[in-house]
Amino acid sequence: MDIQRLLEDNDKVYKYIGIKILEQREGYVRIQVPYKEELCRRGGVLNGGIIMTAMDFAGGLATMSVNDGIDQVTQELKTNFLEPMYRGPFTVEAKVVRKGRTTVVVEIKFTDSEGKLGAISLGTWYIIRDRMITR
Repeated sequence: MDIQRLLEDNDKVYKYIGIKILEQREGYVRIQVPYKEELCRRGGVLNGGIIMTAMDFAGGLATMSVNDGIDQVTQELKTNFLEPMYRGPFTVEAKVVRKGRTTVVVEIKFTDSEGKLGAISLGTWYIIRDRMITR
């Protein structure tokens, strides 16, 4: 399954930001976020909400690589912003710290094109084992 194509075709936010998966293996993902003016706040600095959104995608993709259920949802995402980010493209790396039966804990780092650490997150994803929501 081509995850990049699936997300671009079915997730408007993913496509709008312009995220690209660079590497994905069990318990790990590395994605790239472009620098685009429409993703920035005043002063040409990448918007914090965009940073968190990209980190959420990365954590979800890392979780997907170890998920033995049918889906997952973000349960918590705690982020510390360390530096303003304005030198793209940006890289987001997510590593599974702990996989449990119902949750997965992931550490996520957001860096600029020079390798400067701009934000770090610790997130928890809830593993969905059966389809509870119907449409």
